[in-house]
Amino acid sequence: MTRNGLFPIWSLAAAAFLSAAWVADAGDRLTGTERLVGSAKTISVTDFLPDGYVTDGSVCYQRALQAALDCAAKRRCVVVFPPMVYRLTDPAGLRVHSGTTLVLRGAVFLLDDTIRKDGQAFFGQDVTDVTFLGGEVVGQRDQWPDDVNVAGIRIRGRSARIRIRDLFLHDLSSNGIGLFGANENKMIEDVWIENVVIRNCCNKYIDYLQPHPGPVRGSVREDQGGIAFYFVRNFVVRGCSLEGSRSDGTHFYRCRDGRFVDNRVIGSKMGGYFVETCQYVLAANNIIRGNGSRGVTIERGSRFCNLVNNVIEESGRDGLWAPESIGLVVTGNVFRHNGRKDHGDLDGEIMINKSRHDPSNTPRCENYRIADNIFLTTGSQDAVIRVLPKAVDIVIENNTFRGACRKIVVDWESPDVQSVVLRQNDGSQVQQKTKAAHKTK
Repeated sequence: MTRNGLFPIWSLAAAAFLSAAWVADAGDRLTGTERLVGSAKTISVTDFLPDGYVTDGSVCYQRALQAALDCAAKRRCVVVFPPMVYRLTDPAGLRVHSGTTLVLRGAVFLLDDTIRKDGQAFFGQDVTDVTFLGGEVVGQRDQWPDDVNVAGIRIRGRSARIRIRDLFLHDLSSNGIGLFGANENKMIEDVWIENVVIRNCCNKYIDYLQPHPGPVRGSVREDQGGIAFYFVRNFVVRGCSLEGSRSDGTHFYRCRDGRFVDNRVIGSKMGGYFVETCQYVLAANNIIRGNGSRGVTIERGSRFCNLVNNVIEESGRDGLWAPESIGLVVTGNVFRHNGRKDHGDLDGEIMINKSRHDPSNTPRCENYRIADNIFLTTGSQDAVIRVLPKAVDIVIENNTFRGACRKIVVDWESPDVQSVVLRQNDGSQVQQKTKAAHKTK
């Protein structure tokens, strides 16, 4: 043992190289990080702290921690944060450099309750080959004003090969993890997020049925989503639990080639899984439960963003809202007891229509296949599936309908609804026309 009862540096190095074993097991997707961890020396941040430092987080050593990260970047070293509480008082957070692996197992990063500016615990700009392993980030959202937006990890710019695993992030007032590329020509690439828990994070968003709906003053759209990806390509989010977001559980905006698999999204105040103007972003084997607005939204010109083998239940509004998308496959899912809020025609399991505001200027819903799903409904619902203008080439087949409501509502009389096929839907009832209001919010 060394001073303050912490393990000697050789033990910390051993811990770092044990982390390398996970990297090796992860396969080719982590090849660059494997070389880095397997060949680099190790730096312990405690070597940069003053003699007699405390481990309970009562003193801030943020400058010393940054010095350790800066030194590691120059030497291409693995950075080990031994188990203790690290208080962060500067909302700029800890700047992470390219080629850095942070071993955080047992480390707790406590953001100070006096923070009054937007920020984050960790920040990277135009970084590559960055890995986070373990650790906990603790916010103080109940102590911060509503217009202070503090995230866990934020990475911006032309970044690539980002790995985040085994973190617990909670009580933050912005994203748990937010990755923001600049545009479609400068996207963040090659991202894996695994086994992460994000709880009670994001900005506050007032429900549409309440006075003054929308995000609270002082926050921006990027603060929505426990995981928020803007302009990210080739990503995986797997085995994560996103719990109790104060706005949306996720937000994927203008992303491409993504997989959202084996996750749990529960108890968000607004939407659960939210995909906007994306291509080839796939969701499978997720539990999406008890979210306050739509369980799933796939919208605004999204293309080939499939929804397969998920359980979507007890949402405040539609289980799935899918306006103006193209090439959407929805199959093998369980939709159960969605539409809990009494909000007009937004009480169903699936809504297919054209939203009132679409920046992508996609003219209509096109080429949808809704097949082999199970729908379990309640008496408070007016319809299970609605197909309203504007929609074309919609196939709804081989689904199972059970419960008090079994209606498929199609606006057959509208010239903007064409080529809708209904066949072999066990237990369904077809309503020939709808007089329901075409609400979208």
